Amino acid sequence: MNLLIKQNVTETRIIKEVDYFEFRLLIDKSKGKIKVNPHAYFRLSEMQRKVYKDETLLEMLTEEKPAFIGVQKNKNYATFFSQKQGYLRLIFKVTKENIEIVTFYITDNIPKI
Repeated sequence: MNLLIKQNVTETRIIKEVDYFEFRLLIDKSKGKIKVNPHAYFRLSEMQRKVYKDETLLEMLTEEKPAFIGVQKNKNYATFFSQKQGYLRLIFKVTKENIEIVTFYITDNIPKI
């Protein structure tokens, strides 16, 4: 069990920072091909599900400037958007066909690389 937890944490560890220009090119290239995986909502309470809809997440990813962007060891991207309290960590994966928002949650800080 402990090994499984360590492996999952290791896989989601950010290994590389991505600059905003590179992020913008990636997002602009995929506009109209970004979707939200239904699994993305599994961490949320009912109240949070009313606030964070697909449209909200898509708009955040395509229109807002993240406070930090990085690539995780598992090759997914992690973006951190400033909130009133803490950051919204939005994780997405890039395929040849689209960008898929995998999950998101509120966190207190941006991790150090």
